[in-house]
Amino acid sequence: MIDGDVRVVPDARDVQAIQNLLFAYAKYTDAGSRTELAALFTADATWNGDELTFGSATGPDAIAALVTAHHDPAQPMMHLPGPAALTAVDADTVHAELWCLATRWIDGVPMPHIHFTYTDVVRRTGDRWQFASRTLHRVAP
Repeated sequence: MIDGDVRVVPDARDVQAIQNLLFAYAKYTDAGSRTELAALFTADATWNGDELTFGSATGPDAIAALVTAHHDPAQPMMHLPGPAALTAVDADTVHAELWCLATRWIDGVPMPHIHFTYTDVVRRTGDRWQFASRTLHRVAP
């Protein structure tokens, strides 16, 4: 569930930058790009995948190490994030909620399919947006 008033949307330029951040997360996760993934998080960021039994971590390097630990070029993953609902908290903080379908190719067959949601807090740091927190919630199976 989205916290706050959904009528309070960020500026259009910020929306595009945040959408790019959400896409970059999926891209770098699927590629196993640890350094690039770490750069998407604030210094005090948290990541919680406990509900999906993926663990949790604090700090960009620990988060990137945990998330990319699932990378296997022989069995590639693909995250297909849905559109995000964005709610501005203030000029430098936005709450985001989006769904995601993820799969892995095993012997040329995409399986399993995991459907979950992300609830995020993204923060403007200097001239860019970064994740301050990202939490995964299971939808199915």
